[in-house]
Amino acid sequence: MNRFHNTAQGFDASQAHCATCGRKAPRWWCVRAPGGYKGGLVRRLRDVPFPVQVAYPNRVRAFARVCGYEAKTDHLDAQALSRYGRLFPQPEPQLPEPGQQEFRDLLRRRQQLVAQRVQERNRLGRDLADRAIQSTECHIAWLDQEIAQVDREYQEVLKRPAPLNQRAALYRTVPGVGPITAATLVAELPELGNWDPKALTALVGLAPWSRDSGKQQKPRTIRGGQGVVRRVVYLAALSAIRVDAELRCFHQRLLQRGRPGKVDLVAVMRKLLLRLHAVAQRGAPWVLTPPPSNVINP
Repeated sequence: MNRFHNTAQGFDASQAHCATCGRKAPRWWCVRAPGGYKGGLVRRLRDVPFPVQVAYPNRVRAFARVCGYEAKTDHLDAQALSRYGRLFPQPEPQLPEPGQQEFRDLLRRRQQLVAQRVQERNRLGRDLADRAIQSTECHIAWLDQEIAQVDREYQEVLKRPAPLNQRAALYRTVPGVGPITAATLVAELPELGNWDPKALTALVGLAPWSRDSGKQQKPRTIRGGQGVVRRVVYLAALSAIRVDAELRCFHQRLLQRGRPGKVDLVAVMRKLLLRLHAVAQRGAPWVLTPPPSNVINP
């Protein structure tokens, strides 16, 4: 097995090695997605251009166990990944538009800073010494400044490429969708408007999966998908049922059936996601529907 460093020189060496393989040269690349380490290689292969498939690590590991790879080494992982790519070819992810990668990195950095600020604020609720409290407050103040700076930077990046800015403006026409939700959808979900609605809901992690066995039928549950997108759609759904009469009536009808509240809210999230999908597909703003005559707005 050949090893190459995850650097620009390593990418060049790996491509040069594949060029010398002759008839055994790969027809496409299959890479695993461990965090952000695959980004440089995927971008280089797309620039060549060369077909590349990004596989989910949990699926590859489950496939390796099915194939009998109980041990875990780099060599066995490479073999399992190669077999997985041949047996389960996946559609190539949506190519990023100009400026989208920089915009996504800044938005993810903002999410990291906000998470750190939440942790620090939670620490202030403990019984700490005065010096510890002072240090925590200083760090929170620095985080506030850094978040404000990153906000300005990603908004400037969003304004430069016209397609990204236009798409964010379209998403904000949907009731309940604010600037952070629209920015997250632009950065993290380029498939919006291009994929099949069922595949899109599964990608976000809003598809209800069955767990039936014989006569036993367990409740459907959602799992997997893109947690970052799902979280902002959840917050947008909470706002939408307050400001949009149609979604509010839809949510109330579901509540009257006596199911758990979170199940009904997930249904609202799916409906909101399909609205955003329709807006991206048409390239036209969302048109507000008048409230039903028998509903009194609060």
